[in-house]
Amino acid sequence: CKGMFLDFVSVLKKYDETLRNHIDNGKKNVLYTSNLIQNDLLKSINNVMKRKISSKIKNKLISVCADETSDVGYREQMFVVVRFFDPLKNKPTEIFIGLQRLHAVDPSSIFNSLTEKIKEINVDWSSVLAVCFDGAATLSGKNNGVQAKIKIENPQIQYIHCYGHCLNLVLVDSLGHKNRVVFDFFGCVQMIFSFVEGSPIRHSVLEKISQQTNNKLKTLKSLSTTRWACRSEAIEAVDHNYDSLIQCLSEIYKTTKLADVRLKANGLIHNLKSFNFIFALTVLKPILIQIRIVSAKLQSPDIDLLAAVSIVEALKKSLTDLRTDEDNYSTLFDKVLDICSSQKIEIPNVKQRKVSSRIDSNNTQHFISDKKIEMKCFVYYTVLDDLLNGLEERFSQETLLLISAIGRLLQFNLHEHDLILLSNRFNLNDSELEAELRLLKSLPEFEIGKTSKTIYQWLNNLSTNNLCNSFQNFYKILTLFVTMPVTSCSCERSFSKLSLVKTKLRSCMTQDRLESTMLIFVEQELASELDPEDIIEEFKHLNNTQRRLEL
Repeated sequence: CKGMFLDFVSVLKKYDETLRNHIDNGKKNVLYTSNLIQNDLLKSINNVMKRKISSKIKNKLISVCADETSDVGYREQMFVVVRFFDPLKNKPTEIFIGLQRLHAVDPSSIFNSLTEKIKEINVDWSSVLAVCFDGAATLSGKNNGVQAKIKIENPQIQYIHCYGHCLNLVLVDSLGHKNRVVFDFFGCVQMIFSFVEGSPIRHSVLEKISQQTNNKLKTLKSLSTTRWACRSEAIEAVDHNYDSLIQCLSEIYKTTKLADVRLKANGLIHNLKSFNFIFALTVLKPILIQIRIVSAKLQSPDIDLLAAVSIVEALKKSLTDLRTDEDNYSTLFDKVLDICSSQKIEIPNVKQRKVSSRIDSNNTQHFISDKKIEMKCFVYYTVLDDLLNGLEERFSQETLLLISAIGRLLQFNLHEHDLILLSNRFNLNDSELEAELRLLKSLPEFEIGKTSKTIYQWLNNLSTNNLCNSFQNFYKILTLFVTMPVTSCSCERSFSKLSLVKTKLRSCMTQDRLESTMLIFVEQELASELDPEDIIEEFKHLNNTQRRLEL
C-alpha cells in the first residue's frame, strides 16, 4: 500500500508534465515524496497558518475557549479556539489554533499547555479578555484550578462557565435519578433501542410492521449520556413509533425461540403499556423539545452573552408558565387518559400518601385521593421545580452583572454603578463614555433596545456611518462584549474531525503531524487563502535544513 499522498502524486503527474518528469526522470534521492518530507510540508503549512492567525489578532483583545477529549490512541488532547472581533466582517470570529497533548490533567499541566499554545500565535495572558471552559473543578476552581492560575497572570480575565455545559448539568441533576417515574421511563426508552436495534432481525420486524400499517418509521435513538438535550429525539421516536413498537414486540414475543429474548420483549410490552410510561412520555416530550431548541441556540458560534441570557430567561418563563397553567396540565392528563383508553391500559389506584401539613392556622393533614392530582404533585411539579431551581442555580454566574449593565447601556439607562463597572472592565474613560451616550441619545436613526439584535444594529450603523472613532468608547464596549464567548462548543465541533484524521489505521500518528493536519482540516477556509510561495519559503528554511533540490 503506497498511501494516500503517493496515490495523489501518481494521479496528478498524469496531468502535470513538470511533475511527471520529476517523478519519472528525477534523481531518486530528491523526489520529495518520503514521509519526512510530507511532515515538513505539513509543518510549513501549519507555521504559515499560525502567522496568518497571529496577524489577524494582532493588537486585539481575544477570548480563549478550551476543551479536552481522548483520541483513538488513548491520548488526552486539549483543543484551543480563540475568539476575536473582526472589523472587516463587523462581527466576532472564532478560529481553531490547534490541539495540545496533555500528559497530565492537573491544573498546572493544563495551564502550562494553554500558555504554550497561545504563545504560538504571539499572544500572552495580558491580551486575553475572557476564558471559557466547562465546569470541571480542575478548570473552574477559583483557588487552585486553571481559572485561578490564569487570574494570577491577569486578574481582569473573565471566566465563563460554558452555557451549553450548564444546561446539560441542569438536566442531569433534574432528570437523572431523582424521580422514580422519570428514571424508569428513560431506562425503558434506552432498553427499547438496545433491544430492537441490537438485532437486524428484530429491526426488520419493526420495519415490516411499519410498512403494513403505513406508518413511516422514525429511527430509534439511543439516549445520549453527555447531551441530555438530545434525549428529546429518542422520546419523539418512541412516541411516533408507539403502536408499531407494541406490535413488533408482541410478534417477537410470540415467535422467538430464545427464552431471554421472549422475557425482554414481554417486559418491554409491560412497561410500554403502563400508565407511568404514558404519563412520562406525554409530559416530558414538550419540555425536552423546548430545552433542545435552547441548547442548539446556545451552541451557535454567533451567539453572545446577552442573547444567551435572554433565551435562558425565556426558557425559565416558559417552564414557569407550564408550572402555573392548570389548563395545560389538564389537557396533557386528558391526552394520557385517551392513550390509555385506546391501548386498554388500566389506570392504577392512588397510593395513600399523607400530605404534610402547612404551618398555618389550620394545622391539618390530608390524603390525595385523585390520580390526576397525585401525578401532578409527585411527578409533574417535581420535574418542573427541579429544572427551574437548576436553571436558577447554574446560570447565576459572575457575568450576569456585566450582562445587565450592557442591557441598560443599549437603553441609555445606565446607573452610576454600571458606568463604573463598564469603565473598569473595559479600561475606558467614564466621563467620555457618559458624554458619548448623551450624544447618541439625540441621533434619530438609532433604535433603542436591549437585545442581541440591537448590539449588531449599533455595530453596523456605527460602521456604515463612519462613527466608530467618534464614539470609540461605546463602540469598544460592544466589540469587546461580543468577543466574550458563551460556550466552548467550537472546540467540541472539532472533536468529530479528530476521529476522521486520527483513525484506527493512523493511531500511531506523531503529535506534530496530527497538530498540523488538524489545523489544516479544521480551518480549511484559512488554508485555502495561503500563498503557495509563502509555504515554499517556509519549507526551504524549516529546521535550518539545506534542501537538496533548489526551490
